[in-house]
Amino acid sequence: MKRRNFINQLGFGVAASIIPTTVLSFSPSFTTESTSKKLKFGIVSDVHKDLMPDADKRLEVFINQAQKRKVDFIIQMGDFCFAEEKNKNFLNIWEQYNGPKYHVLGNHDMDKNSKEEMLDFWGMPKTYYSYDLGGYHFIILDANFLYQDGQFIDYKNANFYVDSSIRTFVNEEQIDWFKSDLEVTKNPTLVFCHQSLWYGVKNREKLQKIMETHNEKIICSLNGHNHTDYHFKQREIDYIGINSLSYQWTQKYTSMDRFPKDLYKQYPNLPHIAGYTDPLYAFATLNKKGTMSIEGVKSEWMTPSPLDLGMSGNTYDTPVSPQISNYKINF
Repeated sequence: MKRRNFINQLGFGVAASIIPTTVLSFSPSFTTESTSKKLKFGIVSDVHKDLMPDADKRLEVFINQAQKRKVDFIIQMGDFCFAEEKNKNFLNIWEQYNGPKYHVLGNHDMDKNSKEEMLDFWGMPKTYYSYDLGGYHFIILDANFLYQDGQFIDYKNANFYVDSSIRTFVNEEQIDWFKSDLEVTKNPTLVFCHQSLWYGVKNREKLQKIMETHNEKIICSLNGHNHTDYHFKQREIDYIGINSLSYQWTQKYTSMDRFPKDLYKQYPNLPHIAGYTDPLYAFATLNKKGTMSIEGVKSEWMTPSPLDLGMSGNTYDTPVSPQISNYKINF
């Protein structure tokens, strides 16, 4: 069945009320009978409160814009903040948004904490879960697992820093849940994961196959993690990378000239951070006619840019740039 035909069979009528129904992991997702005319939501990723000195101000800009636009929900896609007392004021900025708010776990969120500690600090229901809103279905995945000696191991307290070949996996129990969740839902579906299901997750082919089997339901798959901006389509599935709110990591191309000198003592990783002068975020609109538009923010590099220092224009095989592009896809 073509995706558009699937949409047309949903039975549009009176617009559905925008009331979230959160369905946690291991529970089937049942749907509303109709899809609202439009559903709008805000997306932010890779804020990195614990690396970026002005993360609070950057997040405030996003929250203020979300409030101004009266979006139906907001979602942050990982690498947000550690579960530490000093970050409660930062988390309070997030909580100022007066609508539904959703979290995705990023790999660096467990640099100092366990997943359980992060769930408690953020008020996140599960490490992976799904929910329905306005006639659409949303799935949040957790790719923060090591796979070693036949065992899936949760990221915890920086155990992520190992041979890259054994990290960034989705565990089998979750894959089974993902398959069942997609089979049950009748709603057009977005899939969120911190790492890319296009090329970042090691056992991504299993997840890709599940999405391709249900491609008439899939709107797109969104990820953060890479701090890059891209859209790629593979076997009828759209994959969209959401750039960091804050910066690009520059590896060996370091600079001590972007921030006030005293901050470099407080933030030892700051020489590797090529900041964006303005925070990057996006607002997405889902339309019952079968279109999804993403409105991004374009900024500039704090000087010197990584390109000024000789860094390649690509990372993770995608271009580095201080922007989130505008996209429009059909589903």
